[in-house]
Amino acid sequence: MTKADDAWASLFSKYDILNHVNRDGVFSITSSKIKEFYEPRLITKFDWSSSLPKLFRKNKLAILPTTRGTYVIGRFLAYKPLVVDNIKPVPVSLPEWVKTWDTFDITSEAVALNVAKATGMIDYIMESSEYFPAIDTITGRLKSGDLDYKIQLRDKTMYDFRVENAQVEIDAGFENTDKLAIVEAKTHIPADFMIRQLYYPYRVYNELGTGKPVIPLYFTYADEVFNFYQFEFTSLNNYSSIKKVAQFSFILDKTLDLNMDVVKQISASSPMNPEPENFPYPQANTFQMVLDTIKYLEEPKDKFELARLFGFDVRQSDYYANCVGFLGLATHINGKYQLNELGHMVNSLPNSNKRNELIIKQMLSHVTLKLIFDSYIKNDGVADNNYIDSILKAYVGSISGSTIPRRRSTVKQWISWIFSVID
Repeated sequence: MTKADDAWASLFSKYDILNHVNRDGVFSITSSKIKEFYEPRLITKFDWSSSLPKLFRKNKLAILPTTRGTYVIGRFLAYKPLVVDNIKPVPVSLPEWVKTWDTFDITSEAVALNVAKATGMIDYIMESSEYFPAIDTITGRLKSGDLDYKIQLRDKTMYDFRVENAQVEIDAGFENTDKLAIVEAKTHIPADFMIRQLYYPYRVYNELGTGKPVIPLYFTYADEVFNFYQFEFTSLNNYSSIKKVAQFSFILDKTLDLNMDVVKQISASSPMNPEPENFPYPQANTFQMVLDTIKYLEEPKDKFELARLFGFDVRQSDYYANCVGFLGLATHINGKYQLNELGHMVNSLPNSNKRNELIIKQMLSHVTLKLIFDSYIKNDGVADNNYIDSILKAYVGSISGSTIPRRRSTVKQWISWIFSVID
C-alpha cells in the first residue's frame, strides 16, 4: 500500500467516511483533519482515476476541493476517458534560428508547450491571423474565485457544488484576436483525466469578461507526437457537460508516409507466427502509449516501477509492458521487463518511417494481426467485426466470449495506427 492508501484508510476509519457518503451522498473534510495522517496537498490531487487511493477506487469515489482548505468526497463522475484517434500527424518545423532545443529529448510539459508555440501548432489550432499570432497570457497558480456548478453523480443525479477560492493551476494560456485557449499538459497519454484540470481554468477565463470564446485543450506529448484534444463544455455551469470536439496531432521535422506497397509486402511475407504463450494477447487500445513504453524498458523494470513512472494503475502498466513483449521487443524475466536486442534497436530510432516499418513487421508477423490487416485491405479499409471475432476465436487460445469485444477493440486501434503512418 502507498502512503496515500494508508492515510486514507485511517481517515475512512476515524470519520466513518463511507457510511456518511452512502447515507448523505457526500462527505466534507478539512485539510487540518487530513494533516493528522499526511500532508493534504500530497493525497488530495489525483490527475487520473487510476492514481486514486484503493478505498476510492474500490468504492467509486472521487475528491474535489471546495475551498483552499476543504474537500468533498462523493461518487462524482469527476474523470473523462481520453480517447486518442489515430490520425496522421501534421509535420511542423522550428524556425531555423532556434538552436537550443534537442528535439529528441523533450522531457517536460513546459518544453513541449514551448515547442508547440514556436512551431505554430497553437496558432494552427486557434486559427490565428498570420499577422497576429497568439500570445501567452495567464498561467501558473491562481485562485478560482467563487464558482457554482453542477456535477453528475454515478446514480445520474446532479450535485450542486460551490467552490470558494480553490487553487487553480493553468499549464498554459493563450490569446489571439478572436479566442482564448487554456491548456493542461502531460508528457504521456493517460487513460482518463480529471475534468477539473480543464473546467476550473475554463471558468476562470470565462469570468474575465473578454467576450472571446474559451477553448479547453488537453495536451499530451508521447512517442514524439504532439496531440491536442479540444473539448467544450456545452453548459457553462455544468462540470459534466464536457465533450471532445476535435483532435490535432503534430510531429516535428518529419513526415510519416510509409508506402502502402511496402506494408502490403510486409504482410505478404509474414511468417504468420502463432500467438505467444509467454505474453497475453494485447488489451491496450492506445498504441502510441505502447510505443512510448518502449523507452522506459532500456533498463529492467517491474510493473510497479512502470506504474510509478507513468502515474498509472499497476494493471495498466502491466498491459502496456506486455504489449511490448507481445511485439517481440522485450523479455519478462523474474518479474521484470527489459528490451531485447531488437527492442534496443527500435528504441534507438526516432519516430520515423524506418522505425514504423520495423514495428509493423513485428505486428504483422502475428497470424491474427496479419489476417485482420489483410481483411481491411480487401474491404477498402473497413473493419469486419464478425471476421475479427472469428480470427480471435480461432487463434487465441486464452480468449473467451466476454473478452472478445475488448480484444477486438484493441486490434482495431492497432490496425488504425498502421493506416495513420502510411501514405
